[in-house]
Amino acid sequence: MDTKKSGILVMHCQNDIVDPKGLYSHSGAFAEISRRGTLEVIQRTLAEARKHGMQVFYVNNMFSEGYPELGDHNLPICTDSRTTNSFLAGTWGTENPDVIRPQPGDIMIRNTNTSAFSYTTLDQILRARGITDLYLCGVATNFVVDSTARYGSELGYNMHVVEDCCASWTQEMHEFAIKLILPHFGEITSSGALIADMNA
Repeated sequence: MDTKKSGILVMHCQNDIVDPKGLYSHSGAFAEISRRGTLEVIQRTLAEARKHGMQVFYVNNMFSEGYPELGDHNLPICTDSRTTNSFLAGTWGTENPDVIRPQPGDIMIRNTNTSAFSYTTLDQILRARGITDLYLCGVATNFVVDSTARYGSELGYNMHVVEDCCASWTQEMHEFAIKLILPHFGEITSSGALIADMNA
């Protein structure tokens, strides 16, 4: 693999989702992340990616005060943020936990939808840097990972889903997406395989 043409996306791994005190932790994501050790796997994978010169992106869901980005007919999963008063820009809930805290040189993408590409600058930055291959990590597998894999493949990127760097609200939701949906939009890989490729 050419690490200079590859990017790794860490999507929606924010305190409001992955911390038990988060305003969206009721979804079940925290329990699954803890069971799978997802954040620790992401941490190890990011360390290797940075060592080999792969660009790291964080895609964090965050809204302005009053949720002006949301109308009356947005996706229910997005408007739920307004109901729970979660993902407000500048709050603890939109930050990443210490175990995967962004490092100098990482790029932050502000996101208000289920796809990392929708209404963001991600595509522009990727094309400016000549990045063609994207390795997806995040929560939830069947929401932001799924939506980003679909959108990215339609834009012509080579999409790779790093299975053990993803989690959903339940094991069943994760496995359904990994086994039956995401293989139609890219490659399913693992952190071990990705690290081996970087070291090859």
